Amino acid sequence: MPEDAGGLRLSTVTSTLLLEGLRTAHNQTIWQQYVDRYRPVLIAHARRVGVSAADAEDVAQESLAAFCQAYRAGKYEREKGRLRDWFFGIARNQLRNWCRRRGEREIRVVGPGEESAILRGIPGEDMWAQAWEQEWRDAVLRQCLEEVRGEVDAKTFSAFELFASQGLPAQQVAERLGMSANAVFIAKHRVLRRIRELLPEMEAIW
Repeated sequence: MPEDAGGLRLSTVTSTLLLEGLRTAHNQTIWQQYVDRYRPVLIAHARRVGVSAADAEDVAQESLAAFCQAYRAGKYEREKGRLRDWFFGIARNQLRNWCRRRGEREIRVVGPGEESAILRGIPGEDMWAQAWEQEWRDAVLRQCLEEVRGEVDAKTFSAFELFASQGLPAQQVAERLGMSANAVFIAKHRVLRRIRELLPEMEAIW
């Protein structure tokens, strides 16, 4: 389970604690927690809307820096909306900037008053928002899985991964792990039940 030098687990650090810590420019512990939590979401989102792996890394870093700068400038008001929505606006703007830079560098402007082919291909707002929500949900679910991994024994979690995630037949999983097929089904239900219990709590933390 991800843990930094300060002993803070990624799964238990609330967004409130992260935001409070980001007010201090040299709080490396909180900065690393912030990067570890949101960087994968930003990279996955950029990749989902067509950005290359290398460029997605750059877009994510720019988005993290822009978010932090805007937050320290007092531009985020929690009572006016969810953190994920404000983060999405920043990520979307950084992706727009990337698209424009790429269009100017690789295709140039087609003509006066016209947009480059890259700019005409920028995803619509609905598609961008749907992609962002999906990546956020996936990230929260992955964190729940990591939490459960630390709670159950290794064989139980392996059975879940092989049977529920990878889709191997229960009997094949049982033979590989030295357990009964019934135990494989029990492992799956145990892990899924715990994920369902953790999900609302994890969503609130994020």
